[in-house]
Amino acid sequence: MLSKKSEQFLNSVRMELMKQGKKDEDIEAVTDELRDHLTQAEKRGKSVESITGGSPDAYINSISKEMPFDHSFIKTMIGALFAILAFFTIPRLVAGQFEMSVERLIFYGILIVILLPLEFWLLMTMLKKYGHTRQGYFAPLLIAFLGFAVILAGEFYLRANEGASIINLDMHMSLWLGLILLLLFIGFCAMHKAWFYIGVMVYLVLPDLVARILTDQPAGSKEFVNISSSIFLMLSVVALVGAMAFYSRFKKNSH
Repeated sequence: MLSKKSEQFLNSVRMELMKQGKKDEDIEAVTDELRDHLTQAEKRGKSVESITGGSPDAYINSISKEMPFDHSFIKTMIGALFAILAFFTIPRLVAGQFEMSVERLIFYGILIVILLPLEFWLLMTMLKKYGHTRQGYFAPLLIAFLGFAVILAGEFYLRANEGASIINLDMHMSLWLGLILLLLFIGFCAMHKAWFYIGVMVYLVLPDLVARILTDQPAGSKEFVNISSSIFLMLSVVALVGAMAFYSRFKKNSH
């Protein structure tokens, strides 16, 4: 077993190389080799500094320069951006309340171009710094919560200050367009085995889809909101239980 400091250094190497868009197999090869070096060094009574020369960041950068950039990383990021755009639009289409204003377009653009890359950078930085510690487990939750708070604040602001719609679909056209895009999204994600994106989309769409099936009232009506909120609450409980079970298993396997 490596010391806590060595494990932290390995985690920093992995996170930094991921952040710089290196290939997964190259990252695993480098960290496995580095783990062997650290293991042998600790057996001889040496520390991480003996491997890094006293500058972990410089050592990581020197490794990174020798590794090719993973161009599929760009495709992954582009795919993630399109997925997020779908998360914003498809649920609203299915609910039958799709309206788009200039202000909302600008808001969604800020989320995709600024907020999401910033969240990714913060997540990688925090995981690199704290690794498998209490702070390391807490960091993703905190970053996700802050991002959600920004989105929620933006939605409330738009509802109070949004201008005239430049796109406005009637309820039935909105629903059918949403269902078509939903099937295309699920099919595309299934082809690329992006099961996480499918899970998120189902979580976002299912409450409004069930409400739309059970009532013909507008999306803002009390009946529609009550049905949608009930389904959303049930799904949230299931997701929370699943996340806690996953966290418990992950923590157990990490020891």
